[in-house]
Amino acid sequence: MKGVEKMKGIGLLVIAFVFFSVYIFTLFATDYGMLLVKLTVAIIVGVICFIIGWIGVTLTVNEKEL
Repeated sequence: MKGVEKMKGIGLLVIAFVFFSVYIFTLFATDYGMLLVKLTVAIIVGVICFIIGWIGVTLTVNEKEL
């Protein structure tokens, strides 16, 4: 079982490295850099708003109502 977990870890590491490399290449070496920055910021803001909304919903819902 340890071998399977190790392979999963190595796979995730490789995926993260490849994704970061493609992101950096797209950001600096193509004309899509500004679009990529805008999309990244929009996604980050969307995730933050979703988390704030999720917290708001959980605060308004009573545990006994579930």
